[in-house]
Amino acid sequence: MGMMGAVPPPYGYYVPDVVVAASVGVVTGWCVGPLIPVCSHWLARSSILQLLSHISVLALALSSQFFPYSNAAPKRVVFQHTLVTTGVNRIVDSSYEFSVVDSNSLLFLFKYAPEVAKELHIGQELSFETANMSHRETWMGIFPVPFLFSQSLKFPARSDGILKRYRYFPHISNYKPHAVSSDKSRRVHLEFYLGDLEEVWVSVLNITGPLSSWSFADNMLSVPETVDGGPPSYILRLSGNSQRNWTFWLEASSSDDLRVEVAVVDQVLDDEARRLKGLFPEWADVIAYSSFMSSYIF
Repeated sequence: MGMMGAVPPPYGYYVPDVVVAASVGVVTGWCVGPLIPVCSHWLARSSILQLLSHISVLALALSSQFFPYSNAAPKRVVFQHTLVTTGVNRIVDSSYEFSVVDSNSLLFLFKYAPEVAKELHIGQELSFETANMSHRETWMGIFPVPFLFSQSLKFPARSDGILKRYRYFPHISNYKPHAVSSDKSRRVHLEFYLGDLEEVWVSVLNITGPLSSWSFADNMLSVPETVDGGPPSYILRLSGNSQRNWTFWLEASSSDDLRVEVAVVDQVLDDEARRLKGLFPEWADVIAYSSFMSSYIF
């Protein structure tokens, strides 16, 4: 059935899930159904119910006394070195951003990872009220994973290592004059240059404005996304690196501006970020990468 199924979107996204859920439900019913009368007969006894209740309370009391993470069951940590660039070789902002996906927040992480807290100059008084919060749009490179995050934090970082490693950064520019049709729609011809990044995982384009068509996916626009009450935007993902620059066009239905925000995820870390990642304890599974972000108006 594939990711979208055999039915056109938006229904094609849900049909495979419904089919799989119904199949699992039917098979489970066939397997477990005959056992239900037997289990219900035993579980109906008061002594069995009391025993299960006591075991549950005892398990909850004991589990709270143990550290919840280990090498076999690590805490997942997302570590992003965010670099906001302008032009092809200038960095205007650099920061380390962290997030987690379970119930224990970053405050718990830094409490039990003192070497990391010391490196980031985190004091005992750190709280979400006083810390610099990381906004969801800065995690655009791994969209839609950031919807699982809550209370991400941001810390200042140096960019010297990146400037020494790379001479050119991702950049989008016009390679052809705009074409304006009789109905006042215009077509913008763009070229996407990935610079000299070494291990590009994915490039994400977030396009807002009067977009009516593009040169991707048989000229069919994706379903627009809206984040925190902002304007509708169209998300485009381009996987991996390319030996040549990507060329494409965007068509606007009016003369209003098209805004293109770009995030390119590079799996290479500079020396400082790599050293910071190595300070995390063994019970933390750190997913680390660099994200190069830039914005354009056409």
